Amino acid sequence: MQFVASYPKSGNTWVRLVAAAYTLTDDALMESLTSYSAAADLPATLQYTDVERYQYQTISPFPLSKINFPVEVRLRPAALLVLKREQNLTTTQRPILIKSHHIHGQVDGIDLWNTTWADQVVNPVRDPREICCSFAAHRDMNYEETAELMADSKARMGEEDERVQSLLSTWSTHVRSWLSAEEIPVHTVKYEDLQASPVPEFYDILDFLEVPDLTEERVEDAVERTRFDRMQAMEAEHGFHERTADQAQFFRSGKTDGWKDELPTDVARKIEEDHGETMERLGYL
Repeated sequence: MQFVASYPKSGNTWVRLVAAAYTLTDDALMESLTSYSAAADLPATLQYTDVERYQYQTISPFPLSKINFPVEVRLRPAALLVLKREQNLTTTQRPILIKSHHIHGQVDGIDLWNTTWADQVVNPVRDPREICCSFAAHRDMNYEETAELMADSKARMGEEDERVQSLLSTWSTHVRSWLSAEEIPVHTVKYEDLQASPVPEFYDILDFLEVPDLTEERVEDAVERTRFDRMQAMEAEHGFHERTADQAQFFRSGKTDGWKDELPTDVARKIEEDHGETMERLGYL
């Protein structure tokens, strides 16, 4: 299976949108974004994740409400094989990219990633100051709380009754974990580069995913059909299935330097102090 694994609000959805648009006609793309029935191939283009509760409950002898995070991790390899089988049975479209926010690492000696079901991973990264602004709105938190979360080595994210938990750790740990991954092919791309040069960057992503008959013209068309303003208009009219109950809108700004006007100076300095080494490595400082 092919994944997009990232720290939240780093471009995960955008990558999956462009991949879907490359495969689907415009009518089919918009139907997949505005219709959430279980019929046919359409929902599969964007709605696969690696933390759906039903995948885990399928192979768990106990209610998920009775187990803790380390047990969820022990169930993960079997749950992902359930997902792999479901994907193969329900859609023939490729690429189908599975959303993940897990770090590349271990919990109590158990690997979160396994080459039995993980073939390739696209890893978008983004300036953590911009993430702080977007993540704060996503989780209905203030900037200070969000910066603290981004520096928490034990940070996890999940939605009660909907998702099992994803291990985020710190922003720096998350980014470094994927930059150093070796057993799974990983393509890391900066959100800022996607914004500056979307067609060549997305061409490289789809080439990495071994999309057949790849052409620059089709990539350009997919990028155009998933413009941020178009996705905002779609969400305003129909909603969007990845929007949480806490946020007013999912497609919020998509900026690369909005933090300069939005983020308080003391919070920006804290983020730079917490993550300076990794930010320098990626050219953010």
